[in-house]
Amino acid sequence: MKFIKKIFTWLYDILKETIAQTFTLLGFFIAWLTLTGTAKDIVGLAIIGSTILWLLTLGLRKDKTENQKKVSR
Repeated sequence: MKFIKKIFTWLYDILKETIAQTFTLLGFFIAWLTLTGTAKDIVGLAIIGSTILWLLTLGLRKDKTENQKKVSR
């Protein structure tokens, strides 16, 4: 049950981040549409790869709560 809750939380976070980055993703898509030939293939793969990497590393970029932050002196 705990595992399923983590998956749903992760999917919710992905949806929230994707909505926050809508214009960036739209810009990637428009730039991809303007290309032709091999450049379109390479840039398309780079966009897909970077988007997947961005979503997979979502947990690394989450803000820590106040209790989890370490105080540096």
